[in-house]
Parts: sequence; structure tokens; C-alpha cells
Amino acid sequence: MPEITRPVKAIEVNYVCDKCNHGMMKHSGGMDASTGLVPHRCMICSHEQNFKWVSYPKIRYVGIDEHGD
Repeated sequence: MPEITRPVKAIEVNYVCDKCNHGMMKHSGGMDASTGLVPHRCMICSHEQNFKWVSYPKIRYVGIDEHGD
């Protein structure tokens, strides 16, 4: 099948800290290959939390006429 192109826009996706409800979570280490867990730390309160198979902040691409929801 031939390639096709379309314009897209980049949407930044962040995770708000579950502890302080203000800071954004940022990955603080690499993914553990055996568990898929990625360590993160809140940029305000330093709360630590792991996410499985995802690293924040991340970028999502959507079509120009689509919403990033």
C-alpha cells in the first residue's frame, strides 16, 4: 500500500501529581525491562510514583481537525 500524508499537530500530555495535585510528574529514570515500570517524580513536592509502559511528559499527535482528548 502506498504512503499517504496528512498534517498533524503535537499535543503535550502531562500527569498531575496524585499527592499535591499541582506539580507535573516527570520521568526520573529508565524503564525496568522486567516489569515495564517507569519511575517518576513530582516537580513540586518530589512525590515518587511508577507508571507502567509510559513516560511523562509525552507527545501525542492528532490530525489538525481533531481534539487531543
